[in-house]
Amino acid sequence: MPLKFTTEALSHTEQRLYLYLESAGKNVFTISELKESELGLSTEYLYVLLGRLQKKGWITSVGKGVYLRLPASSAVDGKVYLEDPFEVALKLFPKNAYLAFLSALKVHNLSEYEPFTIFVATKNKSETLKLLEQYEVKAIKFGRRFTGYERKDGYIVSTVAKTFFDCFYHPQYAGGYSEVLKSLHSCENLGWKEFRSYLERFGLSSLCQKIGYMLSLLQNVGYTVPEDLMDYLKSRVRTKTRLDFQIRKGGKLVKEWLVIDNIGDRKLLEWWYHG
Repeated sequence: MPLKFTTEALSHTEQRLYLYLESAGKNVFTISELKESELGLSTEYLYVLLGRLQKKGWITSVGKGVYLRLPASSAVDGKVYLEDPFEVALKLFPKNAYLAFLSALKVHNLSEYEPFTIFVATKNKSETLKLLEQYEVKAIKFGRRFTGYERKDGYIVSTVAKTFFDCFYHPQYAGGYSEVLKSLHSCENLGWKEFRSYLERFGLSSLCQKIGYMLSLLQNVGYTVPEDLMDYLKSRVRTKTRLDFQIRKGGKLVKEWLVIDNIGDRKLLEWWYHG
């Protein structure tokens, strides 16, 4: 079967721009990056060229001035190929943002999930954006909790310790408590001192109680947690709290932590019991 070309031929200047993107390895790029390049083209003309390239099927816009360059193999059959959704997500939020939650676990090789939602921590704004047909980018406002990030493998991402603190804080963005515990069990170098610093700065007593209880479950299956951290968490025990506030009824009171486990230890550790 002969190939069906969905792209149109490029003018000399359009070719120059496309070949620059290809030679520079810019599969994801912004108008700001092009303005600072050696192309020497005005902002107005860049917008004209990008509009032409998009109309002809060689690039596509994903919003907020972020574009994807389509490799020739993808452009030939009209498919939009997203090589690195994490890179795209960070370019959509170029200031005060880092990969968090499940996305951070993935970057740190602590989760097997292939996420179609990319989670980004931002300082001041929550927003959800569609990214082509397969993905969405969910930005969550962190406010004063916007801290604890690093550069890893080319990404700005929360540190391992901050990732787990955030996942315990908002388990709904991390696949739930069971997935968080599974990822934590596979983590060999968390950085407990840093983790404790976030508990001291941002953790309510109820959160400390729940984390203490869940860490004790991990201890029961052979995971090592520093005793001084467990002592600190026990010192934060105050009043009864539900493990999952969305489940209003039932549960078993764990007296040591004053946590009403309304999920169940077998379900929290189902990955352990079922291998």
